Amino acid sequence: MSVGGKLSFRRRVPEVDAVGLPLVVGGDDPPHLDELVPDGFDDVEIEVGPGKGAYLCAAVAARPRSFVLGIEAAAGYASYAAQQLHESGANNGLFLVDNARLFLEDRVRPGSLTRVHVYFPDPWPKRRHRGRRFFTEETPKVVHRALRDDGLLLVATDNAAYAGQVCRVVGASPLFERDRALERELIAEGPGAAFSPTNFERKYLAEGRIVRRFAFRRA
Repeated sequence: MSVGGKLSFRRRVPEVDAVGLPLVVGGDDPPHLDELVPDGFDDVEIEVGPGKGAYLCAAVAARPRSFVLGIEAAAGYASYAAQQLHESGANNGLFLVDNARLFLEDRVRPGSLTRVHVYFPDPWPKRRHRGRRFFTEETPKVVHRALRDDGLLLVATDNAAYAGQVCRVVGASPLFERDRALERELIAEGPGAAFSPTNFERKYLAEGRIVRRFAFRRA
């Protein structure tokens, strides 16, 4: 994204009533990750596009020693998800209204994260919109920089073509190695470990779609 595009996106972020909610609205100058994470957590994770927050709420309950930041571009979804997190009483999660790709590029110190979760990202199926996808040729470098040694990039999608793009840009990158054994282990661990639950997953499985899940380890 160009400098102009970054500024344009952040200036368009709407005002949201975040009083009393685990929610931060990024705006023109979003806070850095270090400013958002309280002291005392063993691991820090980011979920890209958490939507209504089903996975993040399950993750913070399953792993109380980890802090999970959900970065959602849609303010309405972020507000809804923050309300769900607030009602759960968990104190190891937070939602931020911003563009996740931009945040990883300019608000995260190198080696800060143990995991990056990307579940059911918008496939932007029209050819003219494909540049808006999260997974582009630059994605491996951006995520690799943010992850700790041996950190994980965890991905799920129902879109076969997009899954192919993920395998091409991440799976073929020397910066990551796919760990199929870990994929099976994480799926077996149940809700909150990785991949599940999300509202899209529930919907797509009910429709009989195939969900593809990937675990890429930072090389």
